[in-house]
Amino acid sequence: MDSWDIKSNSVFDRRYLNLFKKWWIDIDKINFLIVLGIIIFGSMMIASSSPAIAKKIDVEKFFFVKKQLIFAVTAIFLLIAISFLDREKIKIFSIIGIAATIGLLILVLLFGSEAKGAKRWISILGFTLQPSEFAKTFFIVFNAVILQKFYFEKWQVKYGISFGLFFIILCLLLLQPDFGMSLTLSVLWVAQLFLYGLPIPFFIAFAVLGLCGGVGAYLTFPHVEDRINKFLGSDGGKNYQAERSIDAYVNGGFFGTGPGNGVVKKFIPDAHTDFIFAVVGEEYGIISCTIILIIFAYLITRIIKRALDEEDMFTYLTLCGLMMQFVMQVIVNVGVSLKLLPTKGMTLPFISYGGSSMISMAICFGLILAITKRKYHRDVDYGNLRLI
Repeated sequence: MDSWDIKSNSVFDRRYLNLFKKWWIDIDKINFLIVLGIIIFGSMMIASSSPAIAKKIDVEKFFFVKKQLIFAVTAIFLLIAISFLDREKIKIFSIIGIAATIGLLILVLLFGSEAKGAKRWISILGFTLQPSEFAKTFFIVFNAVILQKFYFEKWQVKYGISFGLFFIILCLLLLQPDFGMSLTLSVLWVAQLFLYGLPIPFFIAFAVLGLCGGVGAYLTFPHVEDRINKFLGSDGGKNYQAERSIDAYVNGGFFGTGPGNGVVKKFIPDAHTDFIFAVVGEEYGIISCTIILIIFAYLITRIIKRALDEEDMFTYLTLCGLMMQFVMQVIVNVGVSLKLLPTKGMTLPFISYGGSSMISMAICFGLILAITKRKYHRDVDYGNLRLI
């Protein structure tokens, strides 16, 4: 290698080193470290909860652990990579993302794997992907793009375009069928419109339509009727997983039985996914569960506070929408494990097992880190950069 090559490589290395230094200075380090800590804790919980599940389905003991580590590493890489984007590139990324998601939702209906009467997953390179997980994140961001772009247009135009996008994704979800994800998307859409300034009569109309849709789903989809009946106890049956989940909290008490010493994972088929919080409660105790919820609340509060300080409509709608998605997942997952809500297959962000959920949440928080990076304004008179 001649001196020119050595010099070129040295300049190249310094350039990227400076780029990472600037990234570290600009990002919200507290939010980044909190998310990183949650991912690490989630991997620990999968290592504790999944071997019993692996034994039941006759696969290698650490089958789920190995896959989750792949998901976790991929998620961290994506989180960091996306956080480098500026706001204009985020908008382009959202357009590409929503187009790819709609394409995948169509492919699921054509070639997806069917389980329990629903087509929600598609196999790609040996991994099972659930496109509906990505639909929420990309819809929130792209809908914010639409609402900002057409802010000064007539309400028929801006709400019409937003509704058109929502309706397309909603139909693809209902065809799977996935009522839970359809309900989640609907709530996120209406909430985002409300923050945007949706007139109250429209909000009331959407609420009535949502109520009618819920009744219709109860009468149309047997699995929805079954879950609600079990939750209400109107059919005389019991929700086995929820009952065992409550037993886990009781068994764990305040301080838990100790890492790996829980027994609920031996009885609940979804202990590593939908009921991972019950495993945490049994092995680490109610106090640890409370600390986790406080950390989640602190993270949410920091980001919402930043959103409320924003004057840019796109940033405001995107941050609030992404946080509502995160909040809904936490509330539903914890609520189901505490038997406060009907059973719904929704993961606890960064803690439950699942590649689609992990990657979706990584994209979500990568976008949040990108949007909340410190901004600089160039002083016209002196040509200096100053922080704003």
